[in-house]
Amino acid sequence: MRRLRFGDLFEQVASLGNLFAAAKKALRGRGLKMPGVAFAADLETEVVALSHELRSGSYRPGTYHYFEIFEPKRRTVAAAPFRDRVLHHAICRVIEPIWERRFIADNYACRPGKGTHAAMRRARVLARQHPWALSCDIQRYFPSVSHEVLMRTITRLIADERLLSLIRLILASHVPAADGAGGEVTPDGESGSLAGGKGLPIGNLTSQFLANVMLDPFDHFVTEVVRPGGYVRYMDDFLVFGQSREELRVIGERLRDRLAGLELVIHPDKYRLARTASGVAFVGFTVFADGRVRLREKSLKNFRRRYRRLLAGVQRSHVKPAGVTASVTSWVAHARHAHSEPLRSALLGRHPGRGDHEWQVGFCPYDVNSPVTAKRRSSPDFCRSRLRLSLVLIGAPLRPPRQREKRPWSPSATHRHRPFVRRTHARRTASPSTTPVAVPSERRSTESSPGTSRPGLPSGASETIPWRRMLRRNFERTSAAAS
Repeated sequence: MRRLRFGDLFEQVASLGNLFAAAKKALRGRGLKMPGVAFAADLETEVVALSHELRSGSYRPGTYHYFEIFEPKRRTVAAAPFRDRVLHHAICRVIEPIWERRFIADNYACRPGKGTHAAMRRARVLARQHPWALSCDIQRYFPSVSHEVLMRTITRLIADERLLSLIRLILASHVPAADGAGGEVTPDGESGSLAGGKGLPIGNLTSQFLANVMLDPFDHFVTEVVRPGGYVRYMDDFLVFGQSREELRVIGERLRDRLAGLELVIHPDKYRLARTASGVAFVGFTVFADGRVRLREKSLKNFRRRYRRLLAGVQRSHVKPAGVTASVTSWVAHARHAHSEPLRSALLGRHPGRGDHEWQVGFCPYDVNSPVTAKRRSSPDFCRSRLRLSLVLIGAPLRPPRQREKRPWSPSATHRHRPFVRRTHARRTASPSTTPVAVPSERRSTESSPGTSRPGLPSGASETIPWRRMLRRNFERTSAAAS
């Protein structure tokens, strides 16, 4: 059966309507940051000029700005000029729907409605169905992507030569690390790029999408040819599930051979066979066969280090409290997808099992002897020891406040909510249905024991119910009976 190929796509990319929509999407979330503000200030002129350059063939990508990030590990990120980012959005708006229909359902990277948490939930379902799992990670994936292999994959569905030439131009605009602009390749292999028509710049929208396209033939090979018990992939990290160790070993060798045809290699240190009952690490979580989900220890250590650094920055006035709030809130939203309520409570000073609507008591990170109180996540910042903090409250999922039922008073009611009442082992309370009767002195002396009642107390009074309150209740009942 002949595969359908799509043409006349370049005109859709270069159209003014598509470029205006792409500019609006690229400006989303930018706020007042440069250079998005400069582009938006003269939006019509910039978009018309970009469309004219594309149609005339005079468009040339700008120079990337390279910088390093160190979490979760060291990487060199390439930031393209803003007008180039608008073009990246315009290209993806046109070709992404074409590939979206071809992607398999268990591909969770950079797709609408997917993501790391959806991938974790799918892996959790598969872990409960299969006793063994094979975890793999492609070594140095972004720097190792071959432009020639990638373009062969793209041309299987796209026949527009002008659009293919534009994609080649964007791929070639990334300066290899050998020229010194892309940064050196680190031992973890995620930074820089490789010479000889290889490498995708980390940070481009087109890089994320094309990296997903690169592994689409591999996805179809696994699900249609190998057909294991289960398969789930997030970018270059994937899991294969089976019923036995021997079955997954054979599948692993077939996957190695298929990736070699794409000029890719599985990382030797991240090729693991494990029982699902012992836990399988995937996208920052560890899923178990019994349905449990835990945060990975490495991601927890990274957050603790970042949290301490942010708090120190607030103390030195280098970081705004709102920045701490945003960082902690994002991590809490991520951690809530795992069974981590006791962990979050211990880490950020919350009482487990209490809702976000209640008043919570924690401790100031700089003085453990001074308690501080916050009301809810939306409350304003408050000042404590000359330091303004935005305490982010975590814990149980949001739920409405518990409404306590108002019951009529009875002497047999418990008084555990009154801390000033002393509890004893021998509790004696007055019966609600009988009127107190005077007890003879000899009987009272024989029934009394040290620590249970005070000598001379009225009948029915004990240490459980204060005797003054008992006198008032007895008087009220006697008056009611007399009337």
